[in-house]
Amino acid sequence: MRALRLDAGAHLQSEPVRTALASIAVLLGLSTAALAATPRPAPPLAGASLSTGTRVSLASYAGRPVVLNVWASWCGGCIHEAPTLRSFTRAHPRVAVLGINTLDSKAQAQAFARRFGLGFPSIFDPHGRLFVRLHSPGLPATLFLDRRHRIVFGIAGAASRAQLETGLRAARRTA
Repeated sequence: MRALRLDAGAHLQSEPVRTALASIAVLLGLSTAALAATPRPAPPLAGASLSTGTRVSLASYAGRPVVLNVWASWCGGCIHEAPTLRSFTRAHPRVAVLGINTLDSKAQAQAFARRFGLGFPSIFDPHGRLFVRLHSPGLPATLFLDRRHRIVFGIAGAASRAQLETGLRAARRTA
């Protein structure tokens, strides 16, 4: 087993180190937020809507910033975050928000969305394929996409209102 030594010369901005630190934070129930050093394109995301079964696609939000929230009904951080996310979306009704419900049962996910009043569409991803494509360190995860659908800000773990507002500002100001 190799030990990771972090000292004054360690490069904390490397992708493996950032991913490891974010994963540890999520496991501890903390959240981390980071402005992407270099925005990267979001992968194509599409699937059946959790609520209607009709096709939902990130591409349908072309030219608009998007808040992308990855969640599951069994996730403790998602339960903690849901009221904050609901409040944020109600305060910003013109902001495009797309959810990805992952590794979940349809019935439990629908009950969760009703219980917490999540009014945004969510793609049902029962096998975690979209979750894996996003390279998310855990759940919940919130990604902020600029109008070119590049990931410009991310939150690993339950997001605070301040973090959501910061992410939205980053998505809106990036060309």
